[in-house]
Amino acid sequence: MTEKNYAQSIAGDLFHMIKSAQEQGVSVDAGFRNQAMSSPSMSLTYMFLTKNDLLKVPALPAQVKKQVRRSNAMAVIELANAAGVKQTAGIHLIWSSAKACSTIESEAEMLDGIQIQGLAAFTAQIKSTLRNDIPRTMDQQVPPSAE
Repeated sequence: MTEKNYAQSIAGDLFHMIKSAQEQGVSVDAGFRNQAMSSPSMSLTYMFLTKNDLLKVPALPAQVKKQVRRSNAMAVIELANAAGVKQTAGIHLIWSSAKACSTIESEAEMLDGIQIQGLAAFTAQIKSTLRNDIPRTMDQQVPPSAE
């Protein structure tokens, strides 16, 4: 999948998350979250935050602050430590728009707001995480009698 196709795919996913939340009665302009994946060892959550909420985050890097607009989507990766407690391993700004989430009308509009640098960092981290998690998950799924 090319970088452009991947960005289009993520933009489409984010657009559908917004529309689905709206259909469920969520006030999408106030911010919301969508847990895309969860296992005992990791989770992936998309957080849609307003500019005001995002700028309240302590230690937000200056580079990210420059990219923040009215509506934003962050990809949050949590990994379980040795005790099994999940801790945030990565937070990536992957989308930003001057428009309110409720006024986004198409996947093309979502694509315009994709933050390529954040998306690339998220992609690299999630690939690495999944590459490390799959063998461990598979080992846990194989019954002892199958070995």
